[in-house]
Amino acid sequence: MKKRKASGIPAGSVIFVVCLFVAVLAGSIFIQLLTSPKFQGFDSESPFGGPAGDYLPSDGAGVSGKGGGASYNWEDHPVFVVGDSLTQGARKDISGVVANATIDSKVGRNMSEGLRILRDWDDNGALADDAIIVVCLAHNITGSTIGDAEEIVNMIRPGQSLVMMTGHGLSNMTPINEYLRGLPLEYSYITVADWDLTIAQSPGLLSDDGIHISKKQGNGIYADLILHALEAAKPRV
Repeated sequence: MKKRKASGIPAGSVIFVVCLFVAVLAGSIFIQLLTSPKFQGFDSESPFGGPAGDYLPSDGAGVSGKGGGASYNWEDHPVFVVGDSLTQGARKDISGVVANATIDSKVGRNMSEGLRILRDWDDNGALADDAIIVVCLAHNITGSTIGDAEEIVNMIRPGQSLVMMTGHGLSNMTPINEYLRGLPLEYSYITVADWDLTIAQSPGLLSDDGIHISKKQGNGIYADLILHALEAAKPRV
């Protein structure tokens, strides 16, 4: 009795066809992704890009804002920085990258105290009509933090620009961070320096409390973040 030959396609051929199909499909999807106008590229090191708008990561810095364009040079404008203990610790580094900036920082300062300082400067005529105001006060949270931040936003005059920095370390900072990240979507003259996202990439630079900077490199990153925000600043029109 003769043996019948097995019918059908050999298993090896089937596997080859399946692999070829998967490869073609994956290639097609990849090409569509690359050609999509919303695709910003692959960057495993950077978490930026989200509700805050267009982040501009550079050396670990996360900045969101419209950008002033080539005609707006932040170095032609007086810079005023109001901050807390982190600003105080990085004061020397900030002065190193933002020469002649007016810096008023204090341990434990909250948004309400910062608002008072800005109002005093404004009443005394210290805040020029083209001033860039940098507020780094999202760490010491109170019941009025968001309301105080809104007051700061509303006091910015035409010609002035505002930079707001997020806080990092505690869950009670989440509401103010979310509020700040949404500002550039509504106000073209506001830039957000996202310290929360930036330092999250280098947690080893913080002290055991997860809030304060413990290493000099951290102060440098903090200062550079402010610099990048100034480079993306745009005045109110």
